Amino acid sequence: MNGKYIRSIRGKILVSILFITLLTSLAVTLIFYGRSARIIEENYMFSLEQRADQLVVDLDEAMERAYHINVYASCDSRIKENIQLYRKKAKDQYLEEVSQILYEYKERSAASSSLYLLIPEKNTVVTSEDYPLYRKEISKQKIQETLQAVKENASPMLLEDLIYDGDMNFSCVESVRDDSGEILGYMISNTDDRKLYYDYIARWKDDAIVESVILDMKKRVIAGSESSHMGENYQQAKQYRQWMKGGTVEGSDSHHIYIYCPSIFSQAALFTVVDKSVVLSDLMWIRWFFFGILAVFLVVALMLALYLSHMIYRPLKQLTSTMEEVSDGNLQTRAQVVSRDEIGELAQEFNGMLDKIEDLIYRLIEEENKKKDMELEALQYQITPHFMYNTLNSIKFAALLKGEKEIGQVIGDFVELLQAAISKKGTFLTVAEEMHILENYIRLQEFRYGGSFEVTYEVDEEAQECLVPRLILQPLVENALLHGMDMKEHTGKLDICAFVTEGQLLLKVTDNGRGMSQAQIEKLLTGKVKKDKGFTAVGIPNIRDRLKLYYGEQGGITYESSEKGTTAMIYLPAKKGEE
Repeated sequence: MNGKYIRSIRGKILVSILFITLLTSLAVTLIFYGRSARIIEENYMFSLEQRADQLVVDLDEAMERAYHINVYASCDSRIKENIQLYRKKAKDQYLEEVSQILYEYKERSAASSSLYLLIPEKNTVVTSEDYPLYRKEISKQKIQETLQAVKENASPMLLEDLIYDGDMNFSCVESVRDDSGEILGYMISNTDDRKLYYDYIARWKDDAIVESVILDMKKRVIAGSESSHMGENYQQAKQYRQWMKGGTVEGSDSHHIYIYCPSIFSQAALFTVVDKSVVLSDLMWIRWFFFGILAVFLVVALMLALYLSHMIYRPLKQLTSTMEEVSDGNLQTRAQVVSRDEIGELAQEFNGMLDKIEDLIYRLIEEENKKKDMELEALQYQITPHFMYNTLNSIKFAALLKGEKEIGQVIGDFVELLQAAISKKGTFLTVAEEMHILENYIRLQEFRYGGSFEVTYEVDEEAQECLVPRLILQPLVENALLHGMDMKEHTGKLDICAFVTEGQLLLKVTDNGRGMSQAQIEKLLTGKVKKDKGFTAVGIPNIRDRLKLYYGEQGGITYESSEKGTTAMIYLPAKKGEE
């Protein structure tokens, strides 16, 4: 092989494979250990499965006996008679007699921890225990939940204890009926967690078993090492779900052996997790022997692998780090070219690509800035000719109607407005300055219409120093005067207000004019700027476009209108000069 081939990634990979193949051949020595471990594991699993099957059979037989005793008790005429007498006379002596009968039946069933008789009509539970013999005033909700569970599930099932709040039992339930078939109550045979644990789990656990639980069909804990978990969803159900489905399942992974053995009658299942290392502890000395040999070869292989990985990984790591910096927005960084193989060529191409991207971004930013400046300037001056035209017409009609009186004041107001419209000393004004300009404009219109309308101003102190785009309110006022109010009636009212709320500056212009339809509002807010007759076609789209350019989604204009008038509202961020 020539030097160029060795320097290539293909050459490096080939050399790595040669060494890996050499080391893999050493792993053949582990076959003997693996085979021995497998035989021991299989024998243990077979034995464990036989024991689990027998345990489940014993559990089913015990629960069948408990179920039969429960059925016998539910058919006992003495119990039925005492229930009927208690329902009529409500004397506790009948409950005491029932408790004694329940105790007799409980003694006949080694699987039952207790027997309960639930009398729903009286909210009463009678027990087979010495204390309490019975308990009254059981909550109706608790009784309803029990009856609902009985309706949805077959015996035996997990039920909350009717006497002790929070306790759970594995219970068989049978209805107690009179001769006419009416339900007098429910006979409940309870088996608690501790009895199940000591009778079926504790007796077969050994040092290898890590965990052993009895679960119901919904993977809730019936019995386990801790009674507090009874009735809860088995926390490891998702982790072990591949070992907990269908009929009997057995298997193992690298660390554990699993046995899942369901029962037929009770629908419960025994699930056991076994520590494989404990099972294979007899092979420990063989393991250490082979691990010692393997460790020697691994040390040699590790040194070679470190050298080879350093040769391959270093340039890749540097290139990857550079790419991460670029993805974070640092386009000034460049990849180091540390080799002359394909990775080095890739680094060079990557650096060239970054140079081109930087150049493209710079040109794009310049073009966007120019475009934005031109759009802003065009939008700003789009309003000026129309404004001057309307104002000059106002002065002309005023001169014709009133001669030369007060013309000086009108022209003064107009000059100030004209200066504000064509001034290039900044795009933004404070709300106070904007209101001053607006007052000049409104005085011109009052002069023009002979005081046919009233104007009120309401500007919060907090809003006065906030910045707004120049001449942002004048088009709204002109729209209201020209197209909203009827000047012939001399009843027009115009309310102008500005206030700050939750970081937003709100500017409102409200008139009591004829109003607008929803279709007109939508056309006004979505239409394009066009030079139609009247200011509506220019001013409102101009405001909308300027707000979008300056503030994006944070600024905009809305309209609300009815027969009583129209309200135009501008919203934008409340920012002051120092911000």
